[in-house]
Amino acid sequence: MLVSHINAIEKILLAQSAAAWNAGRPNLRGGPREWFIRDFLEDHLPSNLEIGQGEIIDQDSRPNPPPAEYRPQVDIVLYRRDLPKITYSRDNNAYLAEGVLATIETKSALDKGELEKACNASSIHKSLIRNHPIYIPENFNYSDIISYVIAYDCPSTVSTVASWLKKISRDTNTPIEKMVNMIIILGKGTILRRDMAKYIIPETPLSAQDRWIYFENDEKNLFALFAHMMQIVSYFTSPPDTAGYSLQFSFEEFKTI
Repeated sequence: MLVSHINAIEKILLAQSAAAWNAGRPNLRGGPREWFIRDFLEDHLPSNLEIGQGEIIDQDSRPNPPPAEYRPQVDIVLYRRDLPKITYSRDNNAYLAEGVLATIETKSALDKGELEKACNASSIHKSLIRNHPIYIPENFNYSDIISYVIAYDCPSTVSTVASWLKKISRDTNTPIEKMVNMIIILGKGTILRRDMAKYIIPETPLSAQDRWIYFENDEKNLFALFAHMMQIVSYFTSPPDTAGYSLQFSFEEFKTI
C-alpha cells in the first residue's frame, strides 16, 4: 500500500508541474517546489524535522563574506527542530551544520550545468565542520550532510545523467564522496551513489569499479527517496547528547570583577 500511495503522489507532482508550465512567465512556474514540500515532505517526514530554506554554517563561517566566498543558498533544508538556528527573515535562515540532516535541490528541468552546481554545493556542505551533539552508531559510518536532487524533467536519459556525474567528478576534481547522494527524476528514474545503495537495496552485488547505480523507472522513484530518507532519519533524530559540546569563541578584551 505504501508503495502504491507514493507512486500516486509521484504522478500527481508530475501533473502539477505540467500544469505550471502553462504559465506565461517563467517566474510563475515555481509551484512544483511548493507542491513537493506541501504534498510530500510535510505529510511524510517526522514532525521533529523542520523543512526550511537558507544557508548552512559551521564554526568557521564568516559573517558578511565577499562574493567569491558566498555560501550556497539551499532550496530545502531538513533540520532538527530541537537545535537552534539563525533567522534572517520569515523564510530564510542559517542552519547549524550539526543539525542538518539533508539538503534538497529541486529542478524543473535538469541539465548538466544545474547538476554541476548541485555537486559543487554538495561538496561545500560535506566539507563543513560538524561537532556532532548526537550519537552516531558504529555501524553507520556516514556522517556528512546528505544531498538530494529532485527533478521534474530531464531532456536526457537517466544513463546520460549518470555519465554526467562521472565527467563532473573528473573535470572538477571532486571525489565521489563529496558529490550528491541521490538524484530523483520523477517519472524517469533514480541515480544514487554506490555507498548509499545499501540503505535501500542491500542485496545488490557491486564491483569495486561501480561508482553510481541507476534505475530507469516511470514510478517508484519518489518511493526510493522516501525509503532512503527513512533509513537516514532513524540515525539522526535521536535526542541530542550535548555533554562536552560547546561553541568556541573568544573576546579580544575582557574584564573581571
